[in-house]
Amino acid sequence: MNKVLTAVLLLAFALGASAQQKPAARKAAPKTQKKAAAIVVSTKTVAAQPAPAKEADRSAELMAGLKAWDASLETLKADFTQEVNFREAGLKQSIEGTLRYVKPNFLRIEHVKPARQVVVTDKTDIWIYKPEDKQAVRTSWEAWRKTQDQNFSGILDFGNYSALGARNHIRAEGGKDGAPLKLTFTPRSGEAYALTLTLSATDYFPTDAELSVGDTLIKTHLTNVEKNAAVDKEIFKFSPPKGVEVLEFKN
Repeated sequence: MNKVLTAVLLLAFALGASAQQKPAARKAAPKTQKKAAAIVVSTKTVAAQPAPAKEADRSAELMAGLKAWDASLETLKADFTQEVNFREAGLKQSIEGTLRYVKPNFLRIEHVKPARQVVVTDKTDIWIYKPEDKQAVRTSWEAWRKTQDQNFSGILDFGNYSALGARNHIRAEGGKDGAPLKLTFTPRSGEAYALTLTLSATDYFPTDAELSVGDTLIKTHLTNVEKNAAVDKEIFKFSPPKGVEVLEFKN
């Protein structure tokens, strides 16, 4: 399947400066906090290890469900809410928007709150338009991708689950006593991050995504989801309105 959302949402995410920055070096914990810090480190280390046999079987089962759903997807419409939490700074930002996707490469993301922003791409070029700034940025998809931290490459290709599985350790949980199904991806190498998808129990559709990288936590929730409904491809054609400054970066 080709590419959209979890990070669509995470394309939306990555368009925020927070998701584009590498985690800052952590300061040494005060002596009174050494025990807690050790617990955190230990948790991350365990998460990055190959899963036990039963867990690996469960992870493989959920991944197979994801891929089956993925293969059947042709179009997607959804609204989303997103919370970006800069934990160290104690700041939060809430975003609301919509997304439209047509397989294989057409994607449109609109932020409606707190400020309007339109992102349109055919995976050849990408437009990022901010009406309040009267400015639109146009660049090639590949050039834009190169500006992103390499750890987000799998995240920014929503639906490319095979690649996610190849580059990450996978932990499955939930599914018993009504607990939601979850898949957590942690890197085999490189900077530390964790991507957790909450899946529908009926068709494994990822209704929620949680991305933790450094001190930033990004939570995304999808609502009003329509799969394989008609989508007008004209919405993927972007022309800057009159009076808008256009900045082009092609390298």
